[in-house]
Amino acid sequence: MENNALLEQKRSNLIKTLNREEPDYVPNLITASCATVAWTGQKVTDIIDDPEAYVKALTDVFGEMWADGNIFMATLFTPKRSEIFETVQNKFGPDGVTPEHIQASPMKPDEYDQFNSDFRGFITNVLLPRMYPRLYTDREYAKKALKVYAEDGFYCMAQLTALTTKTLEEKYGITDVVTFADNWEHPMDSLFDRFRGFRGTLTDLRRHPDDVKAALETIWQNKTLPAIQKPLSGHMPYACQMPHIPAYLSPKQFDELYWPYEKKLIERVANAGHKTYIMLEGHWNRVWEHFLELPKDCCILHVDDDDLFEAYKVLGRHQIIMGGIKMSDIRSGTIDTLKDKIKRIIDTCAPGGGFMFSSDKAWIAPGDVNQVLIDAFNFAHEYSSKR
Repeated sequence: MENNALLEQKRSNLIKTLNREEPDYVPNLITASCATVAWTGQKVTDIIDDPEAYVKALTDVFGEMWADGNIFMATLFTPKRSEIFETVQNKFGPDGVTPEHIQASPMKPDEYDQFNSDFRGFITNVLLPRMYPRLYTDREYAKKALKVYAEDGFYCMAQLTALTTKTLEEKYGITDVVTFADNWEHPMDSLFDRFRGFRGTLTDLRRHPDDVKAALETIWQNKTLPAIQKPLSGHMPYACQMPHIPAYLSPKQFDELYWPYEKKLIERVANAGHKTYIMLEGHWNRVWEHFLELPKDCCILHVDDDDLFEAYKVLGRHQIIMGGIKMSDIRSGTIDTLKDKIKRIIDTCAPGGGFMFSSDKAWIAPGDVNQVLIDAFNFAHEYSSKR
């Protein structure tokens, strides 16, 4: 089949699935960081400066694995950032492939009043000098560091991402399902990821709940709302959200502090005729019912640690469900031990559309992409094609 015909076939089948028309087969979706590079026997850090070599290594596996759509397949940074900045939150680990996230808590617990009274001034005059003091004492270093940061961001998010998308589409018929140009960050995830860190945020929820509540509104007004003003296309690729804190919240905290903003974000996207892909990282089973309040099929919910069958039972007729094989099974099993699991997943979740097969977690480390994963995705495609 010609590559453009393959792209149209896969894309058409994806649209059928997302519109709850009976698809020709269940689409396979990929969520990969850089583990596909390790599958070729290479390190990201060795080839990242060569766009052609990097993208080839990133995508070569799809010559052997059937996939229809791409959620995420990229890196957001290169080693250049960690080479010049005193501290970075994201870098590559010693294996040269696995991304490492270093939790930072630049804001102190007694600074909420400053944070809420002058959000941008607090960041500019307090947090940045605290995190990157050399930027304020060495003018030549500052010019070089900021140039590296800007060029690195453009290189990753524009050049590499564009070349990856082009290669996936033209060579393998794989289309992007979401766009990180419309990546919504919840105010509480901002507080968690960028200001108070894991321990700080969870401690503040117990000791300073009113401060946290005020900070969420500050972030919403100053950061989130301005970011969501641009128009949405109303068609694929869709908006996306990568929540991090919900799995650590009690149902009461989720109801009071997380869901009100989450609902506003999702409804804003839904009102534009758009969908939001949401990675349900960790366990969300205690708050699933909230998604029943939203317009039908406005979300693509990627099930992570929760039981896929229970998630489908509760949500599968109201929102698009994405999930499937556990990466722990990929690491420890064989294709023969996984076939019955894959059959059950497809037999249960596929009828009527609205379900897409994937792994529960992203492929981020060497060994995540192996022959078992390749065989599992190929078997899921073959089995669902014959239903």
